[in-house]
Amino acid sequence: MEHSRRNIVLLFISQAIALTSTITIVTYSALVGKILTGSTSMATIPAAAGLVAAALTAYPASMLMKKYGRKKGFHLGGFFALLAGFLSFYGIYAEHFIIFTFGVMIHGIFQAFAAFYRFTAMEITAPHMHKQAVSYVLAGGLLAAFVAPSAAQFFEVNFYLPIPYAGTYILVMVLSFLTQFIIVFVKFPENIPATQTEIIEQGPQSSIWNILKRPAFLCASLNAAGAYLIMSYVMTSSPMQIVEYCGFPLSAAASVIQWHVASMFLPAFFCGSLIARYGSVKILLTGMVCLAASATFAIQGLELINFYGSLVLLGLGWNFMFTAGTTLLQHAHNSSEKARVQGMNDFVVYGLTAISTLSSGYMLEHIGWMNMNKLVFGVLGLLFMITLWYVITERKTLGAIKAG
Repeated sequence: MEHSRRNIVLLFISQAIALTSTITIVTYSALVGKILTGSTSMATIPAAAGLVAAALTAYPASMLMKKYGRKKGFHLGGFFALLAGFLSFYGIYAEHFIIFTFGVMIHGIFQAFAAFYRFTAMEITAPHMHKQAVSYVLAGGLLAAFVAPSAAQFFEVNFYLPIPYAGTYILVMVLSFLTQFIIVFVKFPENIPATQTEIIEQGPQSSIWNILKRPAFLCASLNAAGAYLIMSYVMTSSPMQIVEYCGFPLSAAASVIQWHVASMFLPAFFCGSLIARYGSVKILLTGMVCLAASATFAIQGLELINFYGSLVLLGLGWNFMFTAGTTLLQHAHNSSEKARVQGMNDFVVYGLTAISTLSSGYMLEHIGWMNMNKLVFGVLGLLFMITLWYVITERKTLGAIKAG
């Protein structure tokens, strides 16, 4: 663990690079989709395709890294980011929606691999620092929040300016090289096969169904997925609502997204410490309150202040719920099940997020921004019931252990 501090810094930078790439993809893909198709409903298909790819890749990526190591997995993910940038750029250049969508979809594979930066943070730090390590790595998103808009604008202005947004996807290619370079210097734990004695000590392998039924897994995974679902559902459609429906300039939409992403990752500097002090469940509930406040703010009006307030609260709620869900997942597996549980968790997260992203443009066009945000309360109610069930189950289990 002597290299853990340096590794956390490098993973922080890697996270910043990966999220700069993802923010660029997410911010512009719906706008490009609208230009290429002329349809608001179809505009979110590329972003949804990326999340479907991430969901389908999550489990295989986890198992691949279990066999070949984190470093090889992250380098493979970087290659897919390069391919994604090239195909997305070419799709815009050729005015071909399917090629553009395929490029964004390939980026989802990179996102699936990069999502394991947060789990890697726990592997390279002492157990008492796990919660803080996850939080610090996620904090890389704060750097991305301020770098991404300026970097995307620079590339758009200086590369292929006559073609709207084409230059921004050249940035995705550049970032893929940067992430490959940084990963070279990370010292990962050696991927040594477990001995028979270690396998016995780690515990038996449970079936996937038994893992999926565990209260800790359901609470951790569904809360993390629910936070991502709500965040993506609202964030994906917000640039179109701000620019296409409310008539504000693109710079206003970019500014709202920038503050939203900043609020997503600013709590990362203290969220881990809050979880260590108060527990994952209380931070999950705090996140739910923030998301409810976000939806309330959104339905109060269509001024820029409403978008800023709603999206900032949305980011705060996402961070609390996603970080707490990630740390709670540790209680859902033993060491021999780690790769499988992490892979299944991210499959659930990206799968549900893909559904929300795909439906976001359709819902915006057919029920409107206000009604979209009202639906958030229903999702939060369900997540609250799941969390309450987990707490009751845990208390009964602890009571039975003490009684025994």
